[in-house]
Amino acid sequence: MTSTTPTTTTTTTRAAGTRAAWIVLVLALALAIPRPRAPAVTRATMKVTAAAMSSERRLRARDGASPVAIDRLILGASPLAGIYEPIGEARAMATVRAALEAGFTRFDTAPHYGLGLSERRLGEGLRAHGASGSVKVYTKVGRVMRPIDEVTEEERETVVEWGNVPGRDGCIFPEAPRDVLPVLDYSAKGFETSHEDSLKRLGIERIEGLRIHDAETPERFEAAMEGGGVRALTALRDAGRVSEISLGMNDAAYVLRMLRENPPGTFDSVMMAGAWNLLDQDGYDVLLECQERGVRVHNAGVFASGLLVGGSHYKYGPPPDEVKQRTERWKLLAEEHGVPLPAVAIAFATTPAVVDACAVGVKSPEEVAQTIAWLDLTAEIPTALWSDARARGLLDPRAPVPSDA
Repeated sequence: MTSTTPTTTTTTTRAAGTRAAWIVLVLALALAIPRPRAPAVTRATMKVTAAAMSSERRLRARDGASPVAIDRLILGASPLAGIYEPIGEARAMATVRAALEAGFTRFDTAPHYGLGLSERRLGEGLRAHGASGSVKVYTKVGRVMRPIDEVTEEERETVVEWGNVPGRDGCIFPEAPRDVLPVLDYSAKGFETSHEDSLKRLGIERIEGLRIHDAETPERFEAAMEGGGVRALTALRDAGRVSEISLGMNDAAYVLRMLRENPPGTFDSVMMAGAWNLLDQDGYDVLLECQERGVRVHNAGVFASGLLVGGSHYKYGPPPDEVKQRTERWKLLAEEHGVPLPAVAIAFATTPAVVDACAVGVKSPEEVAQTIAWLDLTAEIPTALWSDARARGLLDPRAPVPSDA
């Protein structure tokens, strides 16, 4: 055993050395083989993918080469109830007639507007001119008008919207009736009752669409969701009693919540007010969400509560100094390019492809005619105006403009 030990050790050592040599040779050959330049390809692919994703997540622009057509407008009927100042029955009727003669086929109203006065005047105007069956009327739910003597003391303290009652601070409809009270009701029964009441006030056989109105407090939102209100509206649509289920809100955050917290296909359209115009583009995410879900947008407040057409109100109150300054900058830009600012406002508001129509409020035949004139001028806005607006920081950089189409 002693004589054989050195021989075994030497043999083992040589075998290990041979294996090590082969390993070194294999590694050397492996390292010598050219490798694909994977990192560069990966970076390029990432750039292409990122660009595609960015394109998919941007608002698409509609072709802005032609004037905005009348069928892209909805007549907002809140002024028929004399918002801020009385207009009287005769003027309201004349306004409806002028709108019909100009080619308006869609009208938007709500029980909230003058405690039912807007609905009543709109319906009378449509019937007087034989148009009640040939146009589409949208109204809203969330408030039920109740005779004063039917409203309990508890309801007066908890669910009556006193700020919308004539003679109270905050009421912007001085002509509203004084024998009813607006009772907040976002339940299934409340929505059904509101629909029936609206049909009676309008005096028409069918309402095209119902919008959930101002469900933008935690209490109202929860009531509409948990109280069966949304389900009640979808049931009305399933039964063929209305064609569209919609939203009518100002707060973009609550619009997004309502869209995302309900199943796809719940809402056919969304009316968002005051969140997509020359002064405000807070509704970008809402428009993007609607674009991706196939939900049509009815853009309201395109003149920023009238501030862009020479008015003095902004979001139903006095405009802040910053908003006044921004408005003046837009006026100056429009003057530099020789176009009226309201035409610029309409062109911008209708640019996103997801915007099916814009709602404009008018309170006289003269304002109807002026609106039509602005439509004709939307195609004459020079491309340079939009590039100047972006350069001066007047628009959200993501916002599409007519020249993007």
